[in-house]
Parts: sequence; C-alpha cells; structure tokens
Amino acid sequence: MADEELELDVNQSKGSKTTMILLIVLIVLVLVMGGVGAWLFLGKDDSAGGASSSTAKAEKTLGPVTYQTLTPEFVVNFGPNSKARYLQVDLQVSSRDQDALKTMNTYRPIIRNDILVLLSGLTFEELSVRTGKESLQKKLLNTINKVVLSAANPAAADKDKDKDKNKGSNSKASTENEEMIEGPIENVYFTSFIMQ
Repeated sequence: MADEELELDVNQSKGSKTTMILLIVLIVLVLVMGGVGAWLFLGKDDSAGGASSSTAKAEKTLGPVTYQTLTPEFVVNFGPNSKARYLQVDLQVSSRDQDALKTMNTYRPIIRNDILVLLSGLTFEELSVRTGKESLQKKLLNTINKVVLSAANPAAADKDKDKDKNKGSNSKASTENEEMIEGPIENVYFTSFIMQ
C-alpha cells in the first residue's frame, strides 16, 4: 500500500506540472491579448487626430528647439518728454522648424522693419513695468509669426492686410487685445533690454 500511495503521489505531481504549464501559458496569452488590445485601442485614439497626438507628431518631425539671435540689436528713441532717451533690445527667437528660421533669414529686412515700427510706438512708462515687457514679447512674437506665415502663404497675408485696414484708427487698443498667432516661431526672448 505504501508503494501504491507513492505511485499515486507521483502521478498527481505529473498532473500538477501539466496544470501549472497550462496555467502559465494561459496567463501569457491573456497578457499578450491585453497588450495587443491596449495597443489597438490607443492606436485608434491617436489616429483620431487629437491635439496632443498631432503636437507630439509635429515635435518628432520638426526636431529640437533651435535659438536664433536677431542681429544687430534694435535701438529706438523715446519721445521728447520721456524719462529715458532710447531703448536698446537684443532678441532671440526659438523654433523647432528649421525652415521657419531660414524664412526669417530671408525676410530679415521686413522683420526688422516691423519690429522697429512696433518698438518706436512704445513709451518708457509702458516698458518700465513687467506687464509691459510681457505684452511687448507677445506682440513681437505675433509680428515675427505674421511675416513667416505670410511668406509661406502669400494669399493669406493679403487677407490679413485687409483685416488690419478695416480695424480702424484705434490701433493701440486693437493691439492690446490682439489674439496670439499660432506659428512656427515658439517664443521671443530678451537677451538685453536697456532703457537710458
């Protein structure tokens, strides 16, 4: 009898090994199927065109952030009754789009002109506070993006010029409430900001 019990125990251990192997195979299959299901589910979500997926794709194709200095520095005079006589600003722009930076180099005279016109319309009092500098930073970004985008799509640039003409004479109020233009230039940085 003792021998029979040992034989039964041995048979049961063989059965438990088979059961254990089947259990491991089932677990692996469930994990693989779950992984494939999650991949398909998330893959469909990305292809739906969500904003975050298109942004991630754009970042992958455009590359790392590149900085470009706008040289020479910008110098403008303040009005006669101002506490300071002139403003000198060094600017750098950042972009992930190398083509946009090349376009900036091509259209450098237009960009410099538009920036100088913008800077010459400001007062010392506006720029002496942080909010004034931040507002200027946004306006500069819009100015540069307008030029870069109009170079890429001249037909759209003509429509924008017509809109600007129809805004009326209150241009100062319209620039303060101006919407940000989504363009390839991501940011404008002051590397030097001198008012004397």
